[in-house]
Amino acid sequence: MRVDGRQPQLDEELWVESAETVAELLRQYTKEFGSFTPERFVHIKFHLLKGPGLIKQSRDELCELSIHSKTCPKCDLLYVAKKCLLWYRLFKIIRWETVERAPPCIRLAFVKKSIKTVATYLSKANLIDAPFYKAYGSTLCKVMRRWGYCQPNEYC
Repeated sequence: MRVDGRQPQLDEELWVESAETVAELLRQYTKEFGSFTPERFVHIKFHLLKGPGLIKQSRDELCELSIHSKTCPKCDLLYVAKKCLLWYRLFKIIRWETVERAPPCIRLAFVKKSIKTVATYLSKANLIDAPFYKAYGSTLCKVMRRWGYCQPNEYC
């Protein structure tokens, strides 16, 4: 998300319309269909893209626009590994300095790069504020044991 609060710009070589127009069309699309993915959106609104179609750069620009216009929660790929820009940003938000005071099972999950498990714990404990992140369930010892992260000892 842009720190300065300005709307992200779209590359004119990839997009036919302005960022404002694409953002408005995305809002209309989510209102009509309830949810979206970047691929489905540009499949229906194919006239918005020029030449190469949906490539990594245009997809990332659409995601940035979605984050800025707050339509991200309607995306079916929200926080899906390797498909969502916000998922990559979790790695920047979650630092070892925050995790080192967490229970041993959460530290182990961090080391094993199980970012969603760590993010769920840290967001429920109000230690991070990840945009649009909804922590479902909880990180109970029983669940963590089943996933192989928890070996109860005298500290846990």
